[in-house]
Amino acid sequence: MKYKSIVLLSLLALVPLIGNSQSSMKELVESKRFVFEAQSMSPLKASMRTLTPGYTLKVSPDTVVADLPYAGRAYQAPYGGSDGGIKFEATNFEYTTKEKKKGWTINIKTKGVSGNPKVIVDVFDNGNARVVVYSTDRESITFNGIVKGG
Repeated sequence: MKYKSIVLLSLLALVPLIGNSQSSMKELVESKRFVFEAQSMSPLKASMRTLTPGYTLKVSPDTVVADLPYAGRAYQAPYGGSDGGIKFEATNFEYTTKEKKKGWTINIKTKGVSGNPKVIVDVFDNGNARVVVYSTDRESITFNGIVKGG
């Protein structure tokens, strides 16, 4: 009986933490101020690859900055000496959110950026996230990682 009481008290102590996590994720999504840190990528026609730290998608109310790797088929070669990654800074974009059962879906449509990237971010209550990047000159690619305040 004592064991059940200890387990129940332990679970009750976690409830406020779970609620805070969900509300803080909601605040990040609604404020348009967060950083997605990619931990793995899944090219369209290849297997998942684990990434080294440092690849990010930074969102603020007036700017979206992508610094993500790319592996997959490109329909058009990049001009100049590009490393072929997904790298852009957009100040002209549409940002829409939709709340789901266990998180949010964010649609970011950039304007005036090469390839017209469209970014879909699925943020879950626990801080995990999935990002899919669509472009007119490349195959889509999916990233998995975490979202933090930025």
